[in-house]
Amino acid sequence: MAILTYMNPFNVFRDFVRLPIEVFVSDQYTGYKKKTNEGLTTLKELVYRAAIVLVFLSALLWISIFLYVIFYYTYMPNVTHVRPVHLQFKSCDENMGVCSFPSAHVQLTKRSQMLMAAQPYRIKLILEVPESQINKDIGMFMVCAQLRAAGGALVSASCRSAMLRHRSRLHTVMRTLFYAPLLVSGVNEEKQFLQVELFSDFEDDQARPVTDAYVELQSRFVQVFSSELHIEAHFTGLRYVMYYWPKTSALIGICSNLFVVSLIFILSWYHLQDGLPEFLKSKLGIEVKSEKDDNTKIISKMKLEREDSFPFIEEESLLEEFQRLEKKT
Repeated sequence: MAILTYMNPFNVFRDFVRLPIEVFVSDQYTGYKKKTNEGLTTLKELVYRAAIVLVFLSALLWISIFLYVIFYYTYMPNVTHVRPVHLQFKSCDENMGVCSFPSAHVQLTKRSQMLMAAQPYRIKLILEVPESQINKDIGMFMVCAQLRAAGGALVSASCRSAMLRHRSRLHTVMRTLFYAPLLVSGVNEEKQFLQVELFSDFEDDQARPVTDAYVELQSRFVQVFSSELHIEAHFTGLRYVMYYWPKTSALIGICSNLFVVSLIFILSWYHLQDGLPEFLKSKLGIEVKSEKDDNTKIISKMKLEREDSFPFIEEESLLEEFQRLEKKT
């Protein structure tokens, strides 16, 4: 019966075919599942580390950009300040015309200081004057300006000459004929813009900042459409580079800030990584040193020293006893 049971084809198929195949498939599945889980764990750690590095790099980049923007708006002043100049004069009582020099008071700012200290400025008066015969006959006339601080204290004064640009009669006729359609339609006018540079390199005093300007045209017959006071910053050195090459200077500044911030971050990281929690160290791949291992090493070292030192102590005591016995004998 045992032989028949052993020779049963179903038992043979079960023992030699089905069970080995099941064991092989189970082993392959278990190994593949284990490898897959290990691969997924490694991939998760890799993605986690890459995400942390990306976050830190983006944070460093934005910090560098923010620092450069703060430095730019702190270091660079406003390029141009424009103030309208409303000229006033005294009319004649008996005759037609102007009986006093046209003058104006220009309030530059209501604050304590408008201009940046230690920064040179060019102050110009822009006059819009018609090409009338009276202005041509006047020729040269003086333009004077005074800069005063709060309370009326005089800071600086200057006078410059101005006149219309000369145009010959032939030039005037040809230009009038060429621009005739525009002149008739009102698109263009027979006028000139005079730029009178009153101060070439004016630097504001921080103790007495300029708040008001007084302008005077020293001619009773000059005719003016409108006028404006322009205060333009005259850049030199680093401000000149930052203003005329903004992209290059921004790139260099941001890269410099990024280098400094990264250096500070790396030094701080190496200094503070011992104080990080253990789970962060395990995630970031930092070697975790436990105090228990150090203590066990110290205790085991002490034990070894004690065990090593004990036999020596016994030998010394035995030698002393032998010496005492010899002395007694």
